[in-house]
Amino acid sequence: MTTTHTYRGIVWIDLESPDENEISSLVKRYDLHPLVGEELKSSPSLAKIDVYKEYTLVVLTLPVRTRHNDSYIVVDREVDFVIGKHFLITSRFEAVEQLEYFAKIFEANEILGKEEKIEHAGHIFYYMIKRLYAGMRNDLENIRDGIVSAENRIFKGDERHMVEHLSNLNRELIDFKQTARIHHDIWTSMSERSEKSIFGADFAPYIEDIKNDFNHIHELIVNARELLADLRETNDSLLNTRQNEIIKDLTLIAFIFYPLTLVASIFTIPGVGVPLVDRPYGWMTIILLMIILSFGIWFWFKKKKWV
Repeated sequence: MTTTHTYRGIVWIDLESPDENEISSLVKRYDLHPLVGEELKSSPSLAKIDVYKEYTLVVLTLPVRTRHNDSYIVVDREVDFVIGKHFLITSRFEAVEQLEYFAKIFEANEILGKEEKIEHAGHIFYYMIKRLYAGMRNDLENIRDGIVSAENRIFKGDERHMVEHLSNLNRELIDFKQTARIHHDIWTSMSERSEKSIFGADFAPYIEDIKNDFNHIHELIVNARELLADLRETNDSLLNTRQNEIIKDLTLIAFIFYPLTLVASIFTIPGVGVPLVDRPYGWMTIILLMIILSFGIWFWFKKKKWV
């Protein structure tokens, strides 16, 4: 499906799951290299940047947090950009929410006639990346909120259920980091070539601003992973402490009841002359002795500070 947006003589063509005819038409219209056409119709591929004389190809893989059953996962969404002086082509094979949201903003700006500094397609690309990165920051903020929520539940005694929850959050951050890490190299490469690009040296500050946005995202990932690592360590410590307490209590119960079981076994030995068995109030006496023995063991543990 092809959607075309125009703004002040600049054309943005958005391709979603394009077919051969759509791509061939664009390759002819804008005189694109055949390899660029192949890139637009193939998915997935590695994130990269290729600079041509009249346009630049940028392939980005975006981490997108999506709900899966009762939890969240981070999936990769590839978007290919072909940026010319007065045209911008985006190609994707799956829905990207932030890109669709940007299309609505773009159309609204056109309808309302708002004054935006859009002199060439590079500016549209800049605002588009800013929108995509805003979505990534929002996903990371949601992950951080999940970490804070887990922290509150941990200190309310829900350590056992938090083990799986923290593991899922850690998996999300790992996937986020792995997918986004190559972006730094792309923006660095674009920054180094900005003076020789078709947009001129004036576009360099825009690339630097994108780099700063990515650095902020990288810091969010690093900070979230550090917080999560500390929280997992705390959760493991609390969980181990709770398990040790349970083991200690069970051991205490065993030590208390073992002597009582021994006493009961002694008085049930089938033999002649077993004391107290045939005496009046013998049963009550045996029970009383067992109670006294239980309290004696308990106070001995207290004296040793084992309980």
